[in-house]
Amino acid sequence: MKVKVNLAKASGKVIKKAVEKGAPNNKLSIALWVILGIFILAVIIFAVFYPNRFKKNNVNPESFDNYNALMENMSITDSPADSPSDSPDQVMNSTIPTLVLFYADWCGHCQKIKPMYSKLREKYRDNKKHRIAMINSDDHKEFSKKNGITGFPTIRYYTNPKEDKFVEYLGERTEKAMQNFMAR
Repeated sequence: MKVKVNLAKASGKVIKKAVEKGAPNNKLSIALWVILGIFILAVIIFAVFYPNRFKKNNVNPESFDNYNALMENMSITDSPADSPSDSPDQVMNSTIPTLVLFYADWCGHCQKIKPMYSKLREKYRDNKKHRIAMINSDDHKEFSKKNGITGFPTIRYYTNPKEDKFVEYLGERTEKAMQNFMAR
């Protein structure tokens, strides 16, 4: 014996009973699932294109909510500290005594010392007896590794860079202290 079931008729009866009992309409349920899907898709797209928005303690320099952070970021980026780093070949092929700052852009201590160091560098720009150089260790990883630069900022005074003779600078990180150190 074969039993034929009319699914359209059966499903209509099931829906009628569900609606009578207070169950949500099937079309309404589908619409809610579609809206939820669109919302989840929007969150994923937002997370991919704006990943920094989901990090805690994110300081957005364009935001005026944190005025002090904005001013600090402006002073860092607008200062002469962003002057380009020197090429290791250019620095090491010189015979002029050179004070070299090895730094990394991500290093907080480096960001604090760079403005002062850039001012010092500017003072010694035309000096024939001493040079001031900055080498970005992120851009010159092999050179830094070969020369044993493991911490940042590292300051070395090369009495003769060509012969790779240097003294590690461990003094105060002030302009005056570095000038006195080079004068000795």
